[in-house]
Amino acid sequence: MSIQEQYRSRAKELLGEGSVKMVIGYGVGTTATRRRPIFITSPDETDRLVLDASCRTNLAGYLLREGLLADQKSIAVFLLPDGVRALNILAAESQLATAQIVVLGFEIKGEEVKPLEGTAAGDFSAIIAERKEQRKAQPSHEMAVKLEEMTPAERFAFWEKEFSRCIKCYACRAACPMCWCRRCVVDNNQPQWVNTSSHTLGNLEWNLVRAFHLAGRCVECGNCSEACPVNIPLHLLNGRMTDEVLTAFDHYPGADEQQEPVLASFRKDDPETFIL
Repeated sequence: MSIQEQYRSRAKELLGEGSVKMVIGYGVGTTATRRRPIFITSPDETDRLVLDASCRTNLAGYLLREGLLADQKSIAVFLLPDGVRALNILAAESQLATAQIVVLGFEIKGEEVKPLEGTAAGDFSAIIAERKEQRKAQPSHEMAVKLEEMTPAERFAFWEKEFSRCIKCYACRAACPMCWCRRCVVDNNQPQWVNTSSHTLGNLEWNLVRAFHLAGRCVECGNCSEACPVNIPLHLLNGRMTDEVLTAFDHYPGADEQQEPVLASFRKDDPETFIL
């Protein structure tokens, strides 16, 4: 039995016995390699579920749709390790209770999809710890390394050019499981903190404010870059912040649901290199 059939069978079992009211997974998209989120509520619909190497979207954010978890009933969701990390952060930030979530975990290695053992967020702590060590050993994406080799002026010019294409559609915000605010601060107009116009200053303000907001919270799922209609490599910027936080504070976002936010906690041994 293929892994896809295994997970379809598991989803059908969960829905059939009433253990969950919904399964959030992947279905066929508009192209051969595109997968879209689907929401299954009947055992008869589970044949629509797809699980292959194109299923890379982090589905954790869909758990926060208004009222979805309000009835205290459980939901099953297909999650990669970065999705489990997102689940832990959302729990730590009091946005959901992981006890309501049944994790159908899997990982992708090359073009191969492998199942992950466990159904609760805490069952995946070992693989998350392994990912942390891998990140320490090889902290940056290849393009990020090239950016580090640039002078500050060259890096600024690179990002200024990238951000110049931003059309302020906020697709990155909509796709990010960590952007859970009902109303974003950039939507406020009285007072207006960030210019909403798509021009150099407004684009720079928006993208940098968002990057700092995700510092110590980004799980590097790549949803933002995938959603961007003008192909801005936002994952590189967020990944750089992840490296900084990991190096300075040994903080790897989403390690567990008790993890304190790195920018909202204090330790006596925190480095204070910014103080002259």
